Amino acid sequence: MINLIRNELTKISKKKSIYITLAITLAFIIIANFIYQMSNDGYSYDVSQEIEFYEEQLKGIDLKTTPDKEMYLSYETQLRMNKLIQKYGDTGTWQAKIIQEQGRELIDQMVHCEYMGASQAEQDQAKEKYDDFVAKLDLGDWKYFTKEKLKNVEASLEEQRKLKQTATSQEQIKELENQIAELEDTKQVINWRLEKDICYGYDYYNQCLSTYQMSKSDIRNYENSNQTALGEKEQYQNKQQYYKNLEKAAICQYDIEHGTKTGDGSTAKAVLLNVFSEFEIFIIIMAVMIAGTIVSEEFNKGTVKLLLIKPYKRRTILTAKFITCIIMLMIVILSVMLMQFVVGGMIQGFDSFGEPAIVYDHTTNQLQEMSIVKYLAMQTLGKLPIYVLLVTLAFSLGTIFTNSALAIAITLLGSMGSSLVNAFAQAFNLWWIKFFVTPNWDLTQYFFGGLPEFQGLTIGFSIAIIVIYMVAMLVPTYIVFKRKNIKNI
Repeated sequence: MINLIRNELTKISKKKSIYITLAITLAFIIIANFIYQMSNDGYSYDVSQEIEFYEEQLKGIDLKTTPDKEMYLSYETQLRMNKLIQKYGDTGTWQAKIIQEQGRELIDQMVHCEYMGASQAEQDQAKEKYDDFVAKLDLGDWKYFTKEKLKNVEASLEEQRKLKQTATSQEQIKELENQIAELEDTKQVINWRLEKDICYGYDYYNQCLSTYQMSKSDIRNYENSNQTALGEKEQYQNKQQYYKNLEKAAICQYDIEHGTKTGDGSTAKAVLLNVFSEFEIFIIIMAVMIAGTIVSEEFNKGTVKLLLIKPYKRRTILTAKFITCIIMLMIVILSVMLMQFVVGGMIQGFDSFGEPAIVYDHTTNQLQEMSIVKYLAMQTLGKLPIYVLLVTLAFSLGTIFTNSALAIAITLLGSMGSSLVNAFAQAFNLWWIKFFVTPNWDLTQYFFGGLPEFQGLTIGFSIAIIVIYMVAMLVPTYIVFKRKNIKNI
């Protein structure tokens, strides 16, 4: 058996198609890491085109005759806001973020006072507020605006707490508690911004702050909602989203407090941890190419006669070939991981690999730290049934029909269509789809207390389905191979 496997591995190592596919995979990995590296440079764009757009729009509108004055005023507000942003550079500056968050209302008030017949005193007051806002921007101190926002939030918190003390109905108390919780989250985000020196912008930590606040809001909405009033399918989907929000909020909080980027999907480490979602198609193509041709090529080239005259039983020969396919699958997976580690480190730096992998455990409602190697080993173990089943399918088709193209094409189509099958089943609530292999073959969905894609699935059930499908493919393969007539080959 070992000699047979060694011979098969030697034959595969001489195939040019394997090295060509590896080269294409390497090229794709290089391109992907360069793209992620560029995305880390920040987000910004020149507002000149928007200024030109609003100027053109305003030229075509006569404020005296137009029935929709609000549209004119809206365009004027947008024009002035973009001109103010342009004064400080582009949309990537912290001033641009402040202008969009706090300046829009001041500009809108000033525009309405100018065009809607407000008194001179009202116009002067609106202009004075705007000029003061611009003067504060010119000082270049973003923390001033943050501290002012913190004062307003604390004042609102104090007001809401007083209202809660005088509230009489449970409904009113519940509503006030929700508003207080929202304000406390806002206060936490502001304090983090000041403590961690997170200037306004579009970088990862600003995304963390906004994601944390939105996730916490969604978590509260779920916990305060009456899920029993919904259907079983909607309840389960909402619970899945609830789990995702718990995870996102926890990871954002961890990264903000520790100054890490474990949730940043663009770092070299993150791409490595997501190697199966990023480069899965290449793993499947290489593994299927090997499995789909390892037997059929023997028949097509006529070398199967030389193989079968050796002192081995046919089932031993076929088993050796199948084991070779699994070994090559593991070699391909490790090769892709190694390429990402080297390429990602060279392009984006090896620093991120020093951070641990972070996962959210829903059974304990806590984050877990683990080494990158351990995380990748777990992911490989969970994803392996997908690739083994696809390899088995290609292997079986190639053996039964002795047609390499057919075996590879059908397997790849099945792989690409699996997500469509699952989506179709979810859309039409097809309960029987749980007996199909595609909802069951990704065991990572059960890790760390996660909810499976379809309600009612368990890891034991999924493993049983995987085994049944494996047996259903391999048994006829061995039967057909044993009875193959090779006299006319």
